[in-house]
Amino acid sequence: MTNINPKKIAFLITSTGWGGLEMNTLKLAKLLSEKGYSITLITQSTSSIYTQGKEIFASTILLQKKRKYFDFGAAKKISVALKTNGIDTIFVFDNKDLDVVAWTKKLFYKQLFVLYQQHMQIGINKKDFLHTFRFNAIDIWISPLEYLKKEVVHRTKFPEEKIRVVPLCLDTMQFTTKKYSKAEALSKLNFQPKAPLVGIIGRIGEKKGQLFLVEALLKLKSKGIAIELLIFGSPTVNDPECQTYYDHILETIKEHQLENSVHLIPYQKDVALFYTAVDVFALASHSETYGMVTIEAMLSGLPILATHAGGTSEILDYGKLGLLYEYENQEDFCTKLISLLNNTEEANNMGKRAFENASKKFQQEIEVNGMDAIIKNRN
Repeated sequence: MTNINPKKIAFLITSTGWGGLEMNTLKLAKLLSEKGYSITLITQSTSSIYTQGKEIFASTILLQKKRKYFDFGAAKKISVALKTNGIDTIFVFDNKDLDVVAWTKKLFYKQLFVLYQQHMQIGINKKDFLHTFRFNAIDIWISPLEYLKKEVVHRTKFPEEKIRVVPLCLDTMQFTTKKYSKAEALSKLNFQPKAPLVGIIGRIGEKKGQLFLVEALLKLKSKGIAIELLIFGSPTVNDPECQTYYDHILETIKEHQLENSVHLIPYQKDVALFYTAVDVFALASHSETYGMVTIEAMLSGLPILATHAGGTSEILDYGKLGLLYEYENQEDFCTKLISLLNNTEEANNMGKRAFENASKKFQQEIEVNGMDAIIKNRN
């Protein structure tokens, strides 16, 4: 086995998607590489992170995962590659990859140090033999929120003393430095609202709740309250369920003649246009594990109205940095939105408090320094 180099680490992520998980993983790789780490990516040739991150990773090991579980061939290939490259530290990000890394460590590389950065809620109890076996391979479990740490302690047998809390962060400067005025943003988006503009950003899908907001707009209009909605996003390509949901939104807009009140803008990289254009940020998701868009809205100084679920509640300090409503409760949502619109001074002050909190708490240096310390201390 090649001599171990503490500055050489591996990232294991076989997901082929391109969403928050993959984007945050690539961001962390970039930040750690800037700190002097040489990172080997272990992935599949069809993964988006492979095509997006070629300039960031020092080397790549391509797998052809044949099994969801008990893929001993992939486990052996990982162990051989790590030993050959002098790597004894590996990051795992997707819970679907925990099985193969557990077998890698159990059968082929007992000295492997495994760091798991949690991106999903535990949800249900996972104290059975197989989950416990996979979790036992993890040396340090990294949760982005205290809420998620408590869930791990409650729903698994993983020891609390091996859990660290390090937030997922982002480049705050891209939000604190204004690129556009509101008029410029609306001009680039090619519409001019005639009423307060509520906005939702992200993938269009049933669990994200865009239709809920369209229906809330209808409810408000029936009460004589003028509101417009910006849906900034697109359905997942080649996902029939997302496309069906999107079609349902279009049908609802047409049926109720909302073409002038609901603005549909396909997702684009320049999200500053969205955050500058809207007056209120809405989150209608069933439950966001973390919700980077909520942090982006905080950094944009916006009044926020979000579902009281998942990690969002902790991020918004349980209602101090944004209003929370019961998921899919139209009455609760509408009442609190009206409150924000009728109390603009308090809404703006809440937005300012959210900005101050996020600009201190979610600087990307906090995340990368936390990860660097964990790698160096390894305890």
